[in-house]
Amino acid sequence: MPDAQVISCSRRTDIPRCYSGWLEEVLALGSVTFRAPRGAARHISLAPEDVHSMVLWSKDYAPLLQRPSLVKQLQRLNCYFHFTITGLGRTGWEPEIPPWSAALAQMTVLVRLFGARRVNWRFDPVVHWSSDDKRRSNLSLFPRIAAQVAGLGVGSCTFSLVQLYRKNERRAQRSGLEIIRLAGDEGLEAAAQLAEWSTGFGLGLYSCAEEAWLQVPGVSRASCVDAGLLNALRPDGMKASAAKDGSQRRQCGCSRSIDIGSYTQRCGAAQCLYCYAN
Repeated sequence: MPDAQVISCSRRTDIPRCYSGWLEEVLALGSVTFRAPRGAARHISLAPEDVHSMVLWSKDYAPLLQRPSLVKQLQRLNCYFHFTITGLGRTGWEPEIPPWSAALAQMTVLVRLFGARRVNWRFDPVVHWSSDDKRRSNLSLFPRIAAQVAGLGVGSCTFSLVQLYRKNERRAQRSGLEIIRLAGDEGLEAAAQLAEWSTGFGLGLYSCAEEAWLQVPGVSRASCVDAGLLNALRPDGMKASAAKDGSQRRQCGCSRSIDIGSYTQRCGAAQCLYCYAN
């Protein structure tokens, strides 16, 4: 029997927040046609018997949770939820994203509906910036969020430092914010601080596609699509391929999946300043 497919939904856009109606429709149809970057249109079955797992990514699950029929559809699948909570919601960095207190309320509902093992917290990205001649960062918010995440039974956190591109630096500057490039060992110091806090809260800490942080004790390589974990979560023993996803960066620890999102599916008015896809 061939390996069943894992569906990623989606690295390219926030489908739960912006396209939950579309997701409900394609799940009801049992298939989806999408166009990958620089690729031809692909037609993929979403029938439960053809899908090993569905990995969802979002900063705001409220639109999804407000669709009971969609929740029921997802409960029939082997789902895993990445929930990005940076502490920057309703700030200049993430002006349309809920504040972290509201996001944690959503995480509480996800845990109740799907279980804590199926939810991962993404503190991604860690941003350092200058505003009004003062140096600032969301790093200091980590312990406050982590305490509540751990209290829900969620046991893992994935992090990365903001990736600098000319376009996101220009967007930040137009908003009166200047992204700070960490010098020397500052990045390692930030990772070490996160590791210390994570250990204290009993959270596993995972670095997303960044080799440098792996030298820090307590930091492991992230596999945001992790066939081993997804296999363990399936009660029927069906196996997904553990092969590395060749479409991702060399440093990425993800196993193979099919991403059904598209960069043409814009994230509405979210306009997160640091986003590489914006």
